[in-house]
Amino acid sequence: MDLPRELQQYWSERAPRERRLLTVGAGFLGVVVLYLLLVDPAASGIRRLERLLPQTRAQAEELESLASEAKSLRSAAPAAAPGSADARSAIGTTLEAAGLKSAHSVPLANGDVHLSFLDVPFAKWASWLATAERTLGVHTVSVTAKATATPGNADIEVSLHLPRL
Repeated sequence: MDLPRELQQYWSERAPRERRLLTVGAGFLGVVVLYLLLVDPAASGIRRLERLLPQTRAQAEELESLASEAKSLRSAAPAAAPGSADARSAIGTTLEAAGLKSAHSVPLANGDVHLSFLDVPFAKWASWLATAERTLGVHTVSVTAKATATPGNADIEVSLHLPRL
């Protein structure tokens, strides 16, 4: 290795003991820089990933259970028969099971149904709608919700498309 002239002169002017000290110091500095640039980031990354691993595994388990549930629900037949009268009675049954009462239920000309709810807990209604869509195969056509004076409650109008073959 060819060193610049000034560096060669500087090095040759040093005593052997001073050269050893400079060499050891440069080596130590090199090891410290190598540790700070390569080893420490890798070690801290490993520790961080080890802390996140149990949470990631739990999320993966939950995702797998949801996927298997979705697969089993997809293969299951809808609870309501394709006729709109059966579907309307199934909707009434699920409303009762959810503890909700429709203020008005109006069959539409195309066989779908329009439901009105007065001052119902919105979270309970939304949960019922998600369950009805999943189990009965109904599809929401339109929803109008207006908050009431009771916190968390709403007046809701919903039109549902009923399943048919």
